[in-house]
Amino acid sequence: MWKTEDAHLRHRLIVNLMQNAVQHSPTGGTVSVAVTPNGSCVHVRVTDTGAGIPEGDRERIFDRFVQLDTSRRADGAGLGLPIAKWIAEVHEGSLSLESSGPGGSTFCLVLPTSA
Repeated sequence: MWKTEDAHLRHRLIVNLMQNAVQHSPTGGTVSVAVTPNGSCVHVRVTDTGAGIPEGDRERIFDRFVQLDTSRRADGAGLGLPIAKWIAEVHEGSLSLESSGPGGSTFCLVLPTSA
């Protein structure tokens, strides 16, 4: 069973993932969320229809203060994904970039169903 004191952190994790997807999707683009139970874990996939992440930058996106799109500098500090990854790991889960290309990106969050 989840600890109630962790509810704020889990909420922040999901909000950060969603904000990232919305921010990097074009006007009229789509953001989708799929939640799939898988044994003792749950997989949450957040997919956007943005421009994708260049291959050379895919590991850097989880580093603090990294902003790949210089035209969006005022839209955040580059902390959303690093914080989301930290929260996932604190809850014995993981956050990764599952896929990315010209049609968008998919992030996969895996969390145990009890912590």
